[in-house]
Amino acid sequence: MSQSSTPELRGLPLQLAATEELSALEPVQLARRATYLQSLLLDVDCGLWEWHPRTGRQSVQGDFWSTFAKDGREALAGLWTGDELHLVHSDDRDKLLVLRRRISNQGGSFDIAFRAYDGVGQLYWLRLWGKALNAADCGGEPGEFLLIGSCADYTETLSVRYLSNLPGERPLQALAGVGDGLWEWDLRADEVVLDSACWAMLGYEHSPVDSDARTALSHWKSRMLPEDFPSAEQAMKDHVREQLPLDVEFRLWHRDGGIVWVRCRGQAQRNSKGEPVRVLGVLQDITGNREALARAERELRQLRQENANRTDLLFSLSHELRTPLNAILGYSQMVELDQSLNPDQRQRLGEIRRAGQHLLHLVGDVLELARIDSHRLAPSMEPMQPAALVADCRRLLEPLAETRRVSLIFEPLGWESAFICADPVRFKQVVLNLAGNAVKYNRENGRVVINFAPQAEGWLRLSILDTGKGIPEEKRAEVFEPFNRLGAEKGQIEGTGVGLAIAKRLTEAMGGRIDFDSHEDQGSIFWIEFPLIDAPVELMQLSARPSAPVEIPPCRLLQVDNRPTVINRLKSMLSGFSQVQHLVAADAVEAIFAARTQCPDVVLFDSSVPGMSATDMAQILKEDPLTECIRFVAIGECSGEECDAALPEGFELVQLSQVLQKCAPATAESVGPGDKVTQN
Repeated sequence: MSQSSTPELRGLPLQLAATEELSALEPVQLARRATYLQSLLLDVDCGLWEWHPRTGRQSVQGDFWSTFAKDGREALAGLWTGDELHLVHSDDRDKLLVLRRRISNQGGSFDIAFRAYDGVGQLYWLRLWGKALNAADCGGEPGEFLLIGSCADYTETLSVRYLSNLPGERPLQALAGVGDGLWEWDLRADEVVLDSACWAMLGYEHSPVDSDARTALSHWKSRMLPEDFPSAEQAMKDHVREQLPLDVEFRLWHRDGGIVWVRCRGQAQRNSKGEPVRVLGVLQDITGNREALARAERELRQLRQENANRTDLLFSLSHELRTPLNAILGYSQMVELDQSLNPDQRQRLGEIRRAGQHLLHLVGDVLELARIDSHRLAPSMEPMQPAALVADCRRLLEPLAETRRVSLIFEPLGWESAFICADPVRFKQVVLNLAGNAVKYNRENGRVVINFAPQAEGWLRLSILDTGKGIPEEKRAEVFEPFNRLGAEKGQIEGTGVGLAIAKRLTEAMGGRIDFDSHEDQGSIFWIEFPLIDAPVELMQLSARPSAPVEIPPCRLLQVDNRPTVINRLKSMLSGFSQVQHLVAADAVEAIFAARTQCPDVVLFDSSVPGMSATDMAQILKEDPLTECIRFVAIGECSGEECDAALPEGFELVQLSQVLQKCAPATAESVGPGDKVTQN
């Protein structure tokens, strides 16, 4: 708007005077124009300052300075005139000090941008500009300078351009938006700057200390629990010196007296020489996660205790049920021997015996599962040839296969001499469970094929293929669940539903793998895998041992085993010893009946006999007055003190002789209850 178009304003003077107009102004007019100029320059984002370097006198005006300190001169000292410039970012201090020395000595004008922190650790971009006036023109000494200028907040303008060149800063700003705290540790000055989110974790809206970064660091150290400080300090040192990842958790005292868990992560920045200069990082409040973890651990301990209590109850119930069940079965067999029974009575007794045997098997399976789950059954690992054990299992299952009209085929495929490391007794138990199911649940005139095949990384797979109904895909997840027969409980085939669960737990306890493939109406393939190992050294070395004379005392020996090959082997061993009467029982029930009626001197019990463990069998015999004097020898595993002695699987005649000499009636006093004679 021109003066010619507004006659009413033509006489109003302008408030900004030109340089040549200043000499014509009166002192009052000069003061008025200086005040007007000052009001133009002073606003929230800008402040005026003046400083005499020689005397140290300084003055500030404007609300701008209150952002950095309560006193404006204190803020100016922290940003420009002080010795330490503690409010300035450590990267920018040196350039400000160099500029200040040059201007103070040589004069001139300047305009510089730098970063600074306010009292709560928030980062600002500031622009500082001004000029040096000759002190002589202002009433001072010649050769000295008076510095005057202004300082303004340029954060909005400069931070965007700065962050675009620092890709590491953008993720930190994003983390700050979700409540995580940001921190920076200057390694050269040993100063730490924390943002407001870090202080909020301790319950403060703003920093409770002054703007000195060293004070902030000491305050945080004092808030850390003493027992957590060494690990946090070591993690920092390892990150800076050894370049290990910085990720450490520690506890802090909250303002209200509670404890806060924080997770501290960061990354060191290095100069061109590879020396660390600072660490930038983030703090995350993980108190909620820690509390949830503590609750989960308490619940897990409680569940484990409840599981242990249930296991103890199962053990107790199993032992309590076995004794009356065996009595029922034993006496029912005795009654069946009565020739005066009519066919109807004999049939009913047979049903009682079959139901009792099924219940006894169920109790035994439950006890076996409880042993495995409670880790009370530790497999006895040793080098073994699986082909020989699978051949034994095939012979044991042949009668069942003939009854079901199923062809049972074993094809070692050249792996007869392969060795794996497993528990022979438990391995046979797994194979019998898997192959027994393949026979039981097969169709009439079906096939079961057992073979070996090598796998990747040196594993040997034993596959058991059947031509049964197969397993629907929707029931795949239920296959290894205990007491789940996948609907077979409605059919005519008896079972307890825990065989596959036991097979899976035993296989994994021995370090093997188990799984299956199945197609409905086409059959299934169950397989187990174990790593192949080299043959034991002792088998590679032929050593001749002098034969020692074998002596076996007179005795009545009851062998409990259902494998014809094993029974015939022992019969052959004893063929030259007429003083030994060899008795045989095929299962645990028959063994108890024979022990009560035929009074053997020694019971030779194989641990692989299904339905009852060696420990339980020994305990039953010891608790019965009719059989308490019988010596009990376990073949394979016997963890109870009731066993008088033990023999390894596949024992020799010499080993049998040594055990019988200690357990036979003539020398029975040399072996007391609980003593074991184990021959290797």
